[in-house]
Amino acid sequence: MGTEFIKERPREVPVIRKVDVVVAGGGVAGISAAVSSARNGAKTLLVEQGGFLGGTVTACPMKWIGGYNPKVHAGILADMLDRMKAAHGIGREFHSPNIGGKMIEVSLDIFKEVGLAMLEEAGAEIFLHSLICDAVTENEKIGGILVENKSGRQAILAKVFIDATGDGDVAFRAGAVCEKGRPKDGKTQGMTLCGPTMDDVDGEKLWKFLCEYRRIHSKEIREWNDEHSVFAVSGFLGLIERAKREDDFRMAYDCIWLNGKHDSNQVELSGSFISDADGTDVFDLTHAEIESVKQISEMVAFVRKYIPGFEKSVRMDRGSAYIGVRETRRVVGGYVLTEDDILQGRRFDDVIAKNSTPMDLHNPEGNQNWILVKPYDIPYRCLVVDGIDNLLVAGRCISVTHRALASVRFVPCCMATGQAAGVAASMAAKTNAVSRKINTAELQKVLKKQGVVI
Repeated sequence: MGTEFIKERPREVPVIRKVDVVVAGGGVAGISAAVSSARNGAKTLLVEQGGFLGGTVTACPMKWIGGYNPKVHAGILADMLDRMKAAHGIGREFHSPNIGGKMIEVSLDIFKEVGLAMLEEAGAEIFLHSLICDAVTENEKIGGILVENKSGRQAILAKVFIDATGDGDVAFRAGAVCEKGRPKDGKTQGMTLCGPTMDDVDGEKLWKFLCEYRRIHSKEIREWNDEHSVFAVSGFLGLIERAKREDDFRMAYDCIWLNGKHDSNQVELSGSFISDADGTDVFDLTHAEIESVKQISEMVAFVRKYIPGFEKSVRMDRGSAYIGVRETRRVVGGYVLTEDDILQGRRFDDVIAKNSTPMDLHNPEGNQNWILVKPYDIPYRCLVVDGIDNLLVAGRCISVTHRALASVRFVPCCMATGQAAGVAASMAAKTNAVSRKINTAELQKVLKKQGVVI
C-alpha cells in the first residue's frame, strides 16, 4: 500500500525578522554561537523550539558539565561558569578519571538565567516556542527559515545561518548531505532519560554496601569517584542480571549510576537506555519517551530491592522535559574529523577549538566504552557545509564520524564549536563572504582575543 497524501492550501508566509545571523537551537552550542555572533557586532537572532534555553543540560536534565578541562576549554564556557559561581549556581565538583576532566554540577534555573543574561548583554534577540520547519534555499544559499509557533507560520531572513539544533535540522532541510549512525548498520548511540533523585536514603548503609560490593566485585564497578564529600559510582552488572532473572526487570543497560553527597540523604539515579531508535523519527522518539519512563520506574524498584539503603527511599521528580539524544544527523562538511584524528591528538592549520573529552560510546547493544584522549584540534572545515554557502554547524551535528562524535558531543566541545561558528558567521555577514572562504587566520585572532584556547 502506497503512502497517502493530502494537499496543503497555498499561503503567503509573513517575514517577521531580517537579521545578519540566525542561530537555530538554544542549547549550549546555540547559546555560545549567538553570544559570540552578537558580541562580534552582528545582528543576531536565536530560535529555540522550547520555552527555555540550555538544551540537554536543562531539558533532560543532565545538569552536569562533563569533562571540563580549563587548560583546553575556555572562552564563553569559562565566562558562563564564572557567572554561575557568582550566582551560587555551581554545586558539586569532582575530577572524574573516566572522562579526564572535571564534572561540574549546575543549577538548572541559574543556568537558564545566566544564558539569557549573556544573550541580552550581547544584544542577541531570542525567539522561544518556535519550531523550525523548513529552510528556503536557492543557488546554494539559504534565504530564510520557516518557523511554526502559536502565531502561525512565519519566515525569518538572514545573511548567514548557524545550525545548532543537534539534529542538523536546518542543514537537512536545506539539502545538505548528512550521515547518521555507525557505518555498518546506521544505528546510533542509545538515548537516556535521566533518572530521578531519591530522598530519605540511608546514606551510611548505602556507602557501606558500595564499599563492600567494590571489594568483592571490583570488575563490576564501571566508575568510582569518592572526592571529599561527593561520590559517583556506576556498574552492578551482576545485580542487574540477577534482577532480570528473578523479577523480569526491563532495564536495558548493563549498569546503573548513583551519585550524591556523603552528608545527604539524597541520591541521583541514572541508567535508562533506549537502543535501536532514530532520534529524527517521531515514532521512534515516542517509543523512546514511553519506554524510558517504564525503565525508570523499574530502576527505582531495583535499587529499593537490591541496593541496601534505598529500602525506605522516596522518589522525587527530576523534571525531565524530554529524553536525552546522543546522536542523530552529522553534517558532511569540508573535513570529517575521525577517531584517528582524536586518538593521535592531531593538529590542523585551521583549528578553531581544542577538546580533550573522551570517546564515550554508548553502543546500541547496551554497553558503554570509554577511551581517554589527548587534547586535539577541531578544524574550521568541520563547521562548514558542503554545497551551502551561508550555513555553519555547531554542536553535535558538526562534520565528524560516528565514533569521533562520542568525544565532541560533550558540553565543553559543543560550546567551543558554537563560539567559533558565531564569530565566523558574523565575519561572513559583515563582508558578504561565503562561509567556507572566510579568513581563518583572522577568525583565530578574534577567538584568541575572546579567550579561546587554540
